[in-house]
Amino acid sequence: MTRFLKRHPAAMVLLAWFTAGHAHAGCTISSSGLAFGAYPTLGFAGQLGSADVTSTATISVACQGMPASSSYTLALGPSAAGSGNRISTRYLANARGGDPMAFNLFTDANRTVVWGDGVTGALIRGTLDAGGSNSSVAVYGKIPAGQSTLRAGSFQSSMTLTLTYSP
Repeated sequence: MTRFLKRHPAAMVLLAWFTAGHAHAGCTISSSGLAFGAYPTLGFAGQLGSADVTSTATISVACQGMPASSSYTLALGPSAAGSGNRISTRYLANARGGDPMAFNLFTDANRTVVWGDGVTGALIRGTLDAGGSNSSVAVYGKIPAGQSTLRAGSFQSSMTLTLTYSP
């Protein structure tokens, strides 16, 4: 190949044009994280009861080399903690043991549409502009009231976030 390129310099220019002139399409995602803060399991004057605790996070999608009107979906898998479906109700595990804390993530501010994997729960969908494009979407979290059997502690979980894009 080297001998060929030395004898045919126009072929080298053509090769350089094919390799350097076309960027590959691709996307990345990042999240601001979601923190709920304290969850009160007891209400006023020692009465059992509590209120929902809510929080909001931002998911950012950054793409390069995408044609106009490219689309993407964001799917969220089950929580690592808990048992059962783990999308309809997700769980946070307590580092000290005991019952897991129920929570969920939603695609709407009213917290009625569960964000899921497309089979259970809804996907987040978006469209990108041509070339490089950034998109941000809000995700809404809620810990429901009435979880009075929880031990004090630090609760956490992990889930898999999947970005699928169509250039």
